[in-house]
Amino acid sequence: MPARERRRRGFREVVADDVDLLPLMNLFVALIPMLLVSAVFLNITVIEMKAPGDEDAQARADQAREELALSVTISAERYVVEGNGVQTVSVQRADPAAAAQLAAALAAIAGEHPENHDVMIVSQADTRYEDIVGVMDISREAGLPGASLLAADRALN
Repeated sequence: MPARERRRRGFREVVADDVDLLPLMNLFVALIPMLLVSAVFLNITVIEMKAPGDEDAQARADQAREELALSVTISAERYVVEGNGVQTVSVQRADPAAAAQLAAALAAIAGEHPENHDVMIVSQADTRYEDIVGVMDISREAGLPGASLLAADRALN
């Protein structure tokens, strides 16, 4: 019998009934701030809606935009601002004040044509991305937020 009692006692193991939550809490304390820091926050923008009665006003604004057809051409040596009924402005890119001159020309056009918010940016295939983004930023600050891109070879055909 003593051998049987030893076997029975061998199968019984004492298990602690307290669960240690401290390591799990330490993990959460380190993990939650890390996730919050690495999260990407999106800007929520407003979607423009048209009221049913604004169709005539919208049609007039679309017609005015089509009539103006404002464009900024980016070439290797200059920016050229053109449009229907607008005096062509050429700005040398090598000039340190080129961005200010381009902004002033676009702001003047935006002031003369307040119904127009669009500008076409015409670029060559070898135009740097930073240059295109710079012209987009300048046009947005001048009051022309609706920028569209067009390749120079397509504009010529």
